[in-house]
Amino acid sequence: MAKILSQEEIDALLTSVSQKNPEEVLGDADQKVLLYDFKHPNLVSKEQLRLLETIHEGLCRNFSVFLSAQLRMIVEMNLFAVDQLMYSEFLLSIAPPSCIYVVNIPEHQSQFVLEFNPQLAIFIVERLFGGRGDFSAPNRAISIIEQRIMKKIIDRIIQELTKNWEPVSKFKAEINRFESNPEFVQIVPATEPVVVVSMEIKIQGNSSLLNISYPYMWLSSIVASAASAQDKVLFGAKESSAEERQQLEQILKATKVPVRAILGTGKITAGELISLKEGDVVKLDTTVDQPLPILVNNRYLFDAAIGMKKRKYACRIVSDKTERKEDELG
Repeated sequence: MAKILSQEEIDALLTSVSQKNPEEVLGDADQKVLLYDFKHPNLVSKEQLRLLETIHEGLCRNFSVFLSAQLRMIVEMNLFAVDQLMYSEFLLSIAPPSCIYVVNIPEHQSQFVLEFNPQLAIFIVERLFGGRGDFSAPNRAISIIEQRIMKKIIDRIIQELTKNWEPVSKFKAEINRFESNPEFVQIVPATEPVVVVSMEIKIQGNSSLLNISYPYMWLSSIVASAASAQDKVLFGAKESSAEERQQLEQILKATKVPVRAILGTGKITAGELISLKEGDVVKLDTTVDQPLPILVNNRYLFDAAIGMKKRKYACRIVSDKTERKEDELG
């Protein structure tokens, strides 16, 4: 049973506390205090955060190259932030009108949202039609014609996104619908958490954000079911499979390497070089019966004999010199 303090004991306790240094009571003033909101717990682990960063950094690299080629100008795209929000907070952060694409994932019976500023869409459409493009155009909802033109760009984003998600989970994403008002986009309940990945697109000194909102329940389910694939994405494969080795072997066998034979070498003075004319003969140091060095990618690997095959000059390998290099020819 807890002991009840008397009035004298309470007074003594208060007196001892008031006489102490405030720093001794409150602790070290330099100690860092982190705020934690129990209404919005942090559900995304560090491993999941690194996985999302790796996937979307690959998306930024590949899509920026594609968009640069389409717009005929330099486009920079970088991962800006990965945040956990309530879905209602994400919708409130979108100012109408906007470009909002609801993307369906049939394999997982889920959806995610892709959102960006309509000024970026108007700029891209103008550039695709040969115009200069202007980010200072008034903010308006894009027309149906502009939506159809932008579909090619959005399809490429989804294609790159699914490609980067493939080591973790293979799925086929497709555009479900387009909306300009966030009030009409409800893929999960308002109180459900979502993970918002923000990517910054820089064009001609102008910056715009492209946001992808994933439902946390879908994200956690596919990451948890593919733990080994998650390690593969983050740290690379520890050991290649037989299929990967076979594929790599086929690629190496089909790779073309330059091969050249040196018929002979010789030295002449600069004066002799200037006075050379048609019909002159330059004596080489190589004899007729001497093997010719064969260079593979500028490395001395073989000795060969000169000959003919099907009315073309040819070389027949007579010895292996893999330990020697081109600079050893003298």
